[in-house]
Amino acid sequence: MAGRFAWAHLHPSPSVVRWCDSMKSRTNETLERRLEKRTLQLAFANQTRMQLLAASHDLRQPMHALGLFVAQLRGLACEVEQKQIVDHIDAALSALSQRFNEITGLSKLDAAASGLDERDKVGGLAIPAYASHDRTNGKLIVVIDDDPLVLDSTCGLLRSWGCNVITGSSGSGALPCLLDQQRPPDLIISDFRLADGKTGIESIAELCSALSQSIPAFLVSGDTSSAPLHEAQASGFHLLHKPVDPMRLRAMLNRMLKANH
Repeated sequence: MAGRFAWAHLHPSPSVVRWCDSMKSRTNETLERRLEKRTLQLAFANQTRMQLLAASHDLRQPMHALGLFVAQLRGLACEVEQKQIVDHIDAALSALSQRFNEITGLSKLDAAASGLDERDKVGGLAIPAYASHDRTNGKLIVVIDDDPLVLDSTCGLLRSWGCNVITGSSGSGALPCLLDQQRPPDLIISDFRLADGKTGIESIAELCSALSQSIPAFLVSGDTSSAPLHEAQASGFHLLHKPVDPMRLRAMLNRMLKANH
């Protein structure tokens, strides 16, 4: 009797085996469904993020231009009520820009890319991000961008700061007007990605070659992928990501002008 009991435990009945196999199969199917569902969720999340990042360049361009136009408007507003409206527009735009950066996970990338934060170190000394002494008045600035709205907003703001501005959608496009000035520019500001697959780095090099001298320059870009940042750093240029705060733009101008004074 004891022998038969031991044998039964060592050799379960066919019904028990079938039940175990059935439970094992169900468990595997459940795990496979969960894995498939999780895989689809991750794929969807990744696709959504990639679509957002792809669209971020197109969204950043008008946001960048709007911020610069608001800065110009602030300088033109005379009445208290007008200034209050500009303040409200500026606050709304700042909130929109901050939220947009948070959504794309890039809220601190701009500071890392440009080397400017709330405080920046130049020559071992900490200086505020704003300019204590403005150096922009009377300076000749070349602005290169293939987006007309961004070009207009940037030029208008620079002119309101007292700069003389030459524009172009490329280095070669800006060169004829620059040659008419009969002096080299004090600074070049170029968008990173230009038409026909060209880059701002190439446009800057084109102007420097045409004038046979080195010209201070920095880049701006609505492309927040790692490639522009790496290329800019490898070429020795600072890069600011759009939308750029107008006062931050002014601080960068003063920083570059001071360094090359």
